Amino acid sequence: MPALSRLALLLLFLVPLLIPGGGAWGAARPKTAKAQVDDGAEAVPTVRLPDTARPLRYRLNLTIDPDQSEYSGQVDIKVALAKAADHIWLNGRDLEMAAVEVVTAAGEHVPATWEQVTPDGVARVDFAQPLQPQTLTLRFTYSAPFDPSLDGLYRVSEQGLNYAFSQFEAISARQAWPCFDEPRFKTPYDITLTVKAGDEAVTNTLPVRQEALPGGGRRLTFAPTRPLPTYLLAFAVGPLDIVKGPTIPPNGARRKPIPVRGVALHGKGPRLAYALSVTPGLFLTMERYFGIPYAYGKLDLIAAPDFDAVGMENAGTILYSEQRLLVAADDTVDARRRFLVLHAHEIAHQWFGDLVTPAGWDDIWLNEAFASWLAPKAVDAWQPRMLTARMVEQEALEAMDLDSLASTRAIRQPITTTSDIETAFDNITYRKGAGVLAMMESYVGPDAFRKAVTTHLRRHIDGVATAQDFFGALADTMHDPVLVDSLRSYINLPGVPRLSLGWTCPRTGLQVLTAQRRYRPLGSEASTAAHWTLPLCVRPNATSATSCMMVTAARQTFPLGQYACPAVLVPNATGTGYFRLSLTTEHWRRLITVLPRLPAAEQMALLESLWGEVVAGHQPPSLYLTAAVGLAGVPAWDVASAPFPRLKQLLDLATTDGDRAALRLFLLQAWRPVMARVGLTPGKLDRVAPENTALLRDRLVAFLALELRDETVRAQLMTLMRDPSAPPPAEVRATGMAVLAQELGRPYVDGLIDQLKTSTDAEWREMALDALNRVTDPVLAGQIRDLVFAPWLKLNEVNMLIRGQGREPSHLPAYWAWVQANVAHIRARGSTTTMGALTLPLEGLCSAPAADQVDAFFRPLAGELEGGGRTIDQAVERIHLCAAQRAGTLSQLPAKSAPPNPASLPGQRP
Repeated sequence: MPALSRLALLLLFLVPLLIPGGGAWGAARPKTAKAQVDDGAEAVPTVRLPDTARPLRYRLNLTIDPDQSEYSGQVDIKVALAKAADHIWLNGRDLEMAAVEVVTAAGEHVPATWEQVTPDGVARVDFAQPLQPQTLTLRFTYSAPFDPSLDGLYRVSEQGLNYAFSQFEAISARQAWPCFDEPRFKTPYDITLTVKAGDEAVTNTLPVRQEALPGGGRRLTFAPTRPLPTYLLAFAVGPLDIVKGPTIPPNGARRKPIPVRGVALHGKGPRLAYALSVTPGLFLTMERYFGIPYAYGKLDLIAAPDFDAVGMENAGTILYSEQRLLVAADDTVDARRRFLVLHAHEIAHQWFGDLVTPAGWDDIWLNEAFASWLAPKAVDAWQPRMLTARMVEQEALEAMDLDSLASTRAIRQPITTTSDIETAFDNITYRKGAGVLAMMESYVGPDAFRKAVTTHLRRHIDGVATAQDFFGALADTMHDPVLVDSLRSYINLPGVPRLSLGWTCPRTGLQVLTAQRRYRPLGSEASTAAHWTLPLCVRPNATSATSCMMVTAARQTFPLGQYACPAVLVPNATGTGYFRLSLTTEHWRRLITVLPRLPAAEQMALLESLWGEVVAGHQPPSLYLTAAVGLAGVPAWDVASAPFPRLKQLLDLATTDGDRAALRLFLLQAWRPVMARVGLTPGKLDRVAPENTALLRDRLVAFLALELRDETVRAQLMTLMRDPSAPPPAEVRATGMAVLAQELGRPYVDGLIDQLKTSTDAEWREMALDALNRVTDPVLAGQIRDLVFAPWLKLNEVNMLIRGQGREPSHLPAYWAWVQANVAHIRARGSTTTMGALTLPLEGLCSAPAADQVDAFFRPLAGELEGGGRTIDQAVERIHLCAAQRAGTLSQLPAKSAPPNPASLPGQRP
């Protein structure tokens, strides 16, 4: 044993004494110094287990009774021991071990002991004797409590009935059984579930054998799974409705049909009809894209009443929140559209993530970015009337706010702590990642990009893959190293590129001038030194041919070979470029004149780039207002409504009530004519373009009624909502509920709360919570905040209520005081997700002292927040940026500085 310092020896003595009970978390024996150092040499692993042992197969035999407080099981793990060892590391959290043994390759039963070493579930199994390299079996007999949050295996209750559901991504399988809880470990599973009389059980495969037990219970043995990582297993147990859906017929290389089932709480089976009806068409569209047969034999869609992830792609057994899955054919266009994209996302995961799994959490973008990119494409190919063709680009633009922070992360971020795993599931991975893939696809063409994608998947079926593997497939199919460099730069660099662009016309013809650096908003301390290899497409004049090029250096000149000098150069033609543009004010003014005639994707991209320049202090807000008003009357719903969140920001950041009132009047004058054309109820436009009009009406009514407080719209909406002869249009119902809560106050609010206590309609409950978050009465707002502690509110609804606390900015100081006074109770009521959500509304505090207070309060709690320190960093940074922007350009003052662009280059033309 190496010599230890006196300090180390003192710590070895003190650490066990400082831990309550002197034992490890959930340990089966007293905790020793091995919690920090093994024999003075071996460090305790953190996010990656050693390669000493590798699982080959699991046999899970679990008894799950949701009426009890815990479940039990026996787990056998067939393991390849790579080198001689007297112990191995694996994962398990809060498991009560009754017995542990090792069965050697020769059949010898060797006693072993179990110890959970870290609070996040790194565990150690010590053998009674050293073992040589061999294939052995670890055998565990244990019990565990149902998780009190929405992770692992957890319980929910509704109308006196109890159910168990699971959510194992990212590292919560260790809370349900001892395992090697990393995505790189893919093995088959043999699963047996024992359930009580009257309960059904669903997992990744169908049952192949059923045994009746005394008392009416059953033991169900399920077909072996294909190789899966731990996070893709799923369980649902209870008095469930299981509804047979339409069978998916054979398709191409897949010879067998796929049975589809819907699973819901008792009595809710009929609500699965719409989801089941749309599944075959969407599924076949996705399968045809891949050209690779679906691997998992059946497809179950499970509606969980309390589920914070909205959707989870467990192989063959997709879990959804009830709010998303239990939509109806006559529901709002927005609700059906949202479900279809989510459904396509989870189906895409059956290939991206399930069939081919990322080797580590640092490459989770290979799951989430790809599924987020492909899902709207698949919906658009199958049902173009749902208008999802521009969704990826729209959501990528929204991700730029997060990506503009100094504290943002790269798409592929090194994972060093479990908090890093949690922050990997953010809009950088999902929306930025999808936007970058769409940009690459647009540059090389859909067919070429599809070939690269399917090549990558075919190379790693039932295995794992890394970013380098995908770069290799891209290189082998594209034969373009610059393209690979471009994707690599976007994957590995945090932040948004800021591309300065201009043009000049010497005798040799039109030249495009570029300069790039990292974008940063006013008040940011982010370094601007980075540069990307980025695809750029431009168009001289609004209707000319598009030219594309790859920007590889900090400053470049591109000759276009065109001799006529254009009146305006349209940058980011196609609208798929993931960057913000920096242009001269005159260039922007010329673009604004042609903006209404450009394709919709370009309109959205240019408008967001202009907003970015306003937020950076390089262009005045008046220029953005001019552009936004110019697009108010365009037909595309997503373009017409794109300015609404930014206009709300301007209203919130106004420094005086007078400024806010003047801006509100200006906006009302611009958008009232649009409201008159669209109408509060269906009319002529709905007969021409029903989905587009409904989506626009949804957002337009909300903007005018809730943000601009249009008295006419609010009065008409209240009349519609209270008309007993006919229900209001579905797309305005949520806004109508919010207006009623504001106008009628306590009587209406009390009625909503009474209904929430008994309603089992998850979608209505979500609308009711949003309406409650819109009340303007500060006393009522305080009482609504305290609903967080109501036992009849589901945990995912607690999180919804907290996330929506910023809806009415005037309540933020009271909300902040409430958080500080109640954090201990909130911690007891919720989960790390709940604790992380507490920071989200605080951006609107908008002052440097508030930022310091938030930092000081939450920093000691970092370990209890989902995302840890990064969540706090981003919350604090947003408050500082808000303060800087309120004091600077967004206070309606003229721009204070010229943008750094290539205007100083010789021959630059505005």
